[in-house]
Amino acid sequence: MDALSLHASPYRKPQTSPDDRQGDRAACQRLPLMPLSPDYPARLQLWKKPRPVWLHGRAEVLDGQLICTVVGSRACSRVAEERALELGRKLAERGVLVVSGGALGVDAAAHRGALAGGGLTCAVLGTGIDVVYPRHNAGLLAAVAQQGLLLSMFPPGAAPRPLHFRVRNELMAVLADVVVVVEAQASSGSLITARHALRYGRPLLGFAGSEGTMALLSAGAQLVRSVDEVVEFAMTGTAVSNPTGTHHSDVTAMSAAPAVPSGELLLTDDHAAVRVLAALAACPSADVGELCARTGLSAAECAAVLVDLELADRCTRLAGGRYIVHAPLS
Repeated sequence: MDALSLHASPYRKPQTSPDDRQGDRAACQRLPLMPLSPDYPARLQLWKKPRPVWLHGRAEVLDGQLICTVVGSRACSRVAEERALELGRKLAERGVLVVSGGALGVDAAAHRGALAGGGLTCAVLGTGIDVVYPRHNAGLLAAVAQQGLLLSMFPPGAAPRPLHFRVRNELMAVLADVVVVVEAQASSGSLITARHALRYGRPLLGFAGSEGTMALLSAGAQLVRSVDEVVEFAMTGTAVSNPTGTHHSDVTAMSAAPAVPSGELLLTDDHAAVRVLAALAACPSADVGELCARTGLSAAECAAVLVDLELADRCTRLAGGRYIVHAPLS
């Protein structure tokens, strides 16, 4: 399944184009819920930076039940797609709300599985609530709105932009009791959700088999090998092969834990992070290729470290894929 570029020409039409809107979504909520509103979802109050939110569907699904966020690559393998479909279905059958990002690949499979299981699912969007993106998922998103919830932090008409998806990825971690990475490449946006899960004290599970998932293990993720193991953890707080014997009460406590200060964010490889920071500090800005040449790290290693450093507020990504350092090395 091919990933679609955010800048692909079919998505650059004016936002008033009827092709970019879904018929029954034209009548969806046009005014946002504000953070101080009594109807504002309680889950979103956990975010350190609550914002206005636009909802379409059943807002009540966010309250009073377990939530599992399922993320992974858009251009995923067939194995990952089937695994996400089965995971979404089994979680929904057990009454767990399945949250994902409405994208192609793993996200779409998790939503479809939840719908097939007769349960609830929520798609957190990186566009305005009335913008259909990707268009391939128009029918799926309509079904999610009918059986669950579409949620956006962006005003109607907002186009898909990289920054929007970074906000969306953090929000999916905030909403969750448990976060699961089904499959991820080294520079996947799913890793942003995963690392925010660690910052917010959410249990993080990852399936073996992909480079990005394995990179999370040293940062605190727990390896799982089957869908049933994830479902068991979501329901009881104890994975089938979990040697630590964590119980669900511990999961709830972890969900309520305060966010880790950004300066204390765990890095995948501290030695690599120091090398990348030193290279950035020695020049006005650099892209991944230049950092590879300066540090001797692979492109995948540099990309993974840069994600960590951005989340730790140690560097900033500029237009054109260049990075600058904005914090001292100590």
